[in-house]
Amino acid sequence: MTLQNKKKYILLFSLIIISDQVSKIIVLSVFGKDPFKVVDVIKNFFAIRYVENSGAVWGIFSHSSNTLVPKLITVFSVIALIVVTYFFLKLQSTCPLELTSMSFIIGGAIGNIIDRIYQGFVVDFLDVYIKNYHWPTFNIADSFISIGVVLLIIAIWRGKCTQF
Repeated sequence: MTLQNKKKYILLFSLIIISDQVSKIIVLSVFGKDPFKVVDVIKNFFAIRYVENSGAVWGIFSHSSNTLVPKLITVFSVIALIVVTYFFLKLQSTCPLELTSMSFIIGGAIGNIIDRIYQGFVVDFLDVYIKNYHWPTFNIADSFISIGVVLLIIAIWRGKCTQF
């Protein structure tokens, strides 16, 4: 399949990158880099707060004092992006669920990789919680990566497009 036939998927992951980066710019303009400023959107459930995540997904390894950890996470993120992009390019247009899921993953991955390269960390700001239980703070890119992975699992499970 040519890239010509994948224009809508390229547009999709481009929009994800743009929405992720714009949302982070807005959060930075409102919050600065103040981790103590919190805006409750839905009291006792959802807030916006600025977090610098130098670790992996859901903040894993973010408190590591080893300066090599963020660099390794960036390298692994780029490798994962290359692998997903390879499979994206190999897929036929008759596989829309797979192409959509990979577009979500590619868009989210590029959004976070941009942060890692230019800032050394990812800006997270979406904080979901119930009373004292907090889901790790995340961002739009993380959301699309997670949804993309779930969709890809469903696509693989149903087994209609296995011509990778």
